[in-house]
Amino acid sequence: MRRVLAAVAILSCTLASALARAEDFPQRPITLILPYAAGGVTDEVARLVASRVSSDFGQPVVVENKPGGAGQIAANAVKQAPADGYTLFVGDIGTHAINASLYSKLSYDPAKDFAPITELVEMPHVLVVPADSPFKTLRELIEAARAQPAKLTYGSVGVGSGAHLLGEMMKAQADIDIVHAPYRGSSQIVPDLIAGRIATFFGAVGSMKPFIDDGKLRGLVITDKQRAPQLPNIPTVIEAGMPDLQLKVWFGVLAPAATPSPIVDILNREFVKALNETSTKRRLIELGANVVGNTPKQFSDVMAADTERLGQVVQKAGIRLD
Repeated sequence: MRRVLAAVAILSCTLASALARAEDFPQRPITLILPYAAGGVTDEVARLVASRVSSDFGQPVVVENKPGGAGQIAANAVKQAPADGYTLFVGDIGTHAINASLYSKLSYDPAKDFAPITELVEMPHVLVVPADSPFKTLRELIEAARAQPAKLTYGSVGVGSGAHLLGEMMKAQADIDIVHAPYRGSSQIVPDLIAGRIATFFGAVGSMKPFIDDGKLRGLVITDKQRAPQLPNIPTVIEAGMPDLQLKVWFGVLAPAATPSPIVDILNREFVKALNETSTKRRLIELGANVVGNTPKQFSDVMAADTERLGQVVQKAGIRLD
């Protein structure tokens, strides 16, 4: 009984200490670490939301870019940081769902080493072809691939990327043989796609919209249950008859695993509020994002579901990076 009472006393003191820290949080700048270089969509989303949170907190929220190692460098920096809410991580579908299957010796555990705060946004893909492509629908593309095995090529922004997995999902679900052409980024893919050197590409809605609007590319399908408000005339995969061809890139904020719950709750509240601020939300939609802002539990469920689902895709396709 004395041991039980001692344990309760320790737990009570720990909780009281966490609550006291939460009442004064934050007292200094917060660092938001990104696993990618400056200038991309993830970077813009993070800086936009960080600016709003900084204004509400009255403390700077500093965005720090740590690219490399498929997100492992940045993830380890946050994993090893003090669990006090002052060092956070912007994880995405790559770092916190796909990497678990791509790497046999991942240097961090996406579930055990982090405390989810909130999912920020989701971005569906649009399957695009050159404007002068003979394919006007997903069905026409699939029929051509069946008639010409291993003749059509699809681009991606790298092995294990969302575009790569979508290509593998389409191959498996439609029983077709199309050839993967990995690039270093969409800026290299688009010129080759427009010129017809590759047949198709699953690109982010926000990034592909200008080329579709300018008549340089044609969108065939959106990889989501709902049509994209930025491209309302393009059907969803459900409308196109392939309801399982769904994948949305998501970004979210996470903290080191032992971060006290009261601080996690404060961070969740402030990031969700920032996401729903009118001008911030408008800009995120312009970037092709669906604003989320969910609870830590809901974000955890998203990560777990995509880790399981996309892990099966990776395993079936035999994709490995080590």
